[in-house]
Amino acid sequence: MGLVWSISRDQILHVCERRYYFQYLAPARINSRDPMLKEIAFLRKVTNIPMWKGKAFHSIVAEFLGRIYQGHKISLIEVSKRHIKQMENQWNSSKKITEVGKLSKSIYNSQQTDIILLEHFYQEDLPQNSLGSAIQDVESWIDRFAIWIKKENIERAILKSSEAWIEPPTYGSESIGFEIDGIQVMTKVDLAILDSQGSFIIFDWKTSVPIGQPMYGITQPEFQAAVYQLWPNLKFDKPLNRISAHFLYLGSELPKEHSFQLDENMKEYTLSLIRRSISRMKYFHQIHHDNLQLTLDGMLHLTLNDLNFAYTEKSCIYCPFKGICRRELGI
Repeated sequence: MGLVWSISRDQILHVCERRYYFQYLAPARINSRDPMLKEIAFLRKVTNIPMWKGKAFHSIVAEFLGRIYQGHKISLIEVSKRHIKQMENQWNSSKKITEVGKLSKSIYNSQQTDIILLEHFYQEDLPQNSLGSAIQDVESWIDRFAIWIKKENIERAILKSSEAWIEPPTYGSESIGFEIDGIQVMTKVDLAILDSQGSFIIFDWKTSVPIGQPMYGITQPEFQAAVYQLWPNLKFDKPLNRISAHFLYLGSELPKEHSFQLDENMKEYTLSLIRRSISRMKYFHQIHHDNLQLTLDGMLHLTLNDLNFAYTEKSCIYCPFKGICRRELGI
């Protein structure tokens, strides 16, 4: 696959060049003869508990809204119960797989569908009731989401829509996005509705509380919302005043909705940020295609060892590849 841009890829490259290489560029395969590539391929399957909980929540909501869109009557609690049971099975499977040994043949041969939790793999100390706590978090998010969709009458909005996109896949014919200078930009929205009046309404579910972390002079949510709104504007030529983005935060007792509206100035600024990020990604992809041997001034060679580590140790906490870096640094 050629160069693809997304917010998550941009964030990873911004935080840690090595992680970007491990996640997206290394020609890693589980059956690779190279032990390092074999290890990288395995670690790509590892996910941390916060991400795992978030994915469980998003899966529940996506299935529920998808069934509603298809005209089925179904309870959110009913869908939730099946996914909670799946979480229990995944937790137990992860513990069983990782108890065998960190890099054993048994782990490498685990199924692609198996969930392997980072905290289990690195044998980190977890509170005794970590599974129960994780399930309780997901159930709390679902309860708050149920309150919000009832208040905002989201089910009716979906049924009355001209078209709806419910957590579309990242890749394939049903994925969504747009192109900038020939580069595909992926937009992973949780829900998008085209209503009967021709307005585009985009939603994103956040299992956290609102955080305003500056990035490129704007907060990360502002940047994300702007990128999402570029999709209907550039793909379907929808005017900006008919597009809105809404982020629902579920990390506190009451759901909090933040709305964003893109104007022409912010559109051009966002496009410039994406182009700048793509330019940097192209540099690293060129290194990759040259087998990490990019000649500089005809004499120097840039290799994996020259790629930057994360700026802070905090960035490494949930990184699946941290074991490789620790080993190289002797820590």
